[in-house]
Amino acid sequence: MPSPNRRAPLLALAITLGLAPAASGTTLVARPLDAMIREADAVALVTTPAALVARARWVEGRIVTELDVSVLEALRGELAVGPLTLRLPGGTVGAVTQHLPGAPAFAPNGTWIVLLRRLPDGAYTVFDLCLGQLPVALDPDTRSPVVRPPSAAEVTLVPDPRAPVATASSGLQEIPAAGLAVERFAALVRALPR
Repeated sequence: MPSPNRRAPLLALAITLGLAPAASGTTLVARPLDAMIREADAVALVTTPAALVARARWVEGRIVTELDVSVLEALRGELAVGPLTLRLPGGTVGAVTQHLPGAPAFAPNGTWIVLLRRLPDGAYTVFDLCLGQLPVALDPDTRSPVVRPPSAAEVTLVPDPRAPVATASSGLQEIPAAGLAVERFAALVRALPR
């Protein structure tokens, strides 16, 4: 049995490890939203149905999930209004589950602005994982739809190491915590130069 002098440091170490936050396995570069929008192949306002339709499968040694959403409005890029299938990282196939911290997560009956990347096979995925998924919610005071900042709860954000590119202010560097009216957001996205 450890002596009382040795028990205190061991106890302190055990408490410290027990209280330490879990380390994130995903690190993303924090960049201005307008830069991300310019790099995305498309930006759309989408909804999910009451019963999510998702299919997971193996692709090149990893699991991906294909999720059906509806495009309400294409804000940028060549997207048709109507059904769209998104390919997202992670999922469950049989008894195997793969989870990527920071992967976009969609709930039933939800509305989002998504920044999309077109994959070589023509499918679309959410650009920059969770940073490319902006929730839309009703403002509690006005009851109007507003775009909220993305959730980065499962990721570590690091500053962009590249030199900043001088650009005119677009009003879309980031979404304020209180949100931005969907109509205003859409106008700012459409006004961004290509």
